[in-house]
Amino acid sequence: MKKRIGIYHYQYYRGACKLCYRHFIQEMVESYEKCHEVAEEIYGKENCEFLHYTDFGQYDSENTDRPSFRRIMEAIEKKELDVVMCYGLNNITINEELLIKFYKYVRSQGMEFLTADHGRDAMKYIDIYIKKNNL
Repeated sequence: MKKRIGIYHYQYYRGACKLCYRHFIQEMVESYEKCHEVAEEIYGKENCEFLHYTDFGQYDSENTDRPSFRRIMEAIEKKELDVVMCYGLNNITINEELLIKFYKYVRSQGMEFLTADHGRDAMKYIDIYIKKNNL
């Protein structure tokens, strides 16, 4: 059975020039490619089904009130995913409290949480951080 992997990406776009816009789009493509690569290494290429959730625009990175973030939260709640993934933790939010809350919710739903830069170790690192700081 294929792993349903929800990849969340948030890219702040400030309405800059066309060259900057291309750069932002290229960053998004590269981060998705890296997420695919890491997930396929872990689960096997034939065992992955990817669903993409992207917020691109002028959203506040301190909170999670973004359209695609709400969509991935709905998918988690409905158990439509097996794995939640992002390139780096700052793609979720830079607010520590919200990030920990999100992580705990994902794990409480029986899902894995991966990052492109740490793979499955992301869960281990976050768990250590939570325990060390009594969160």
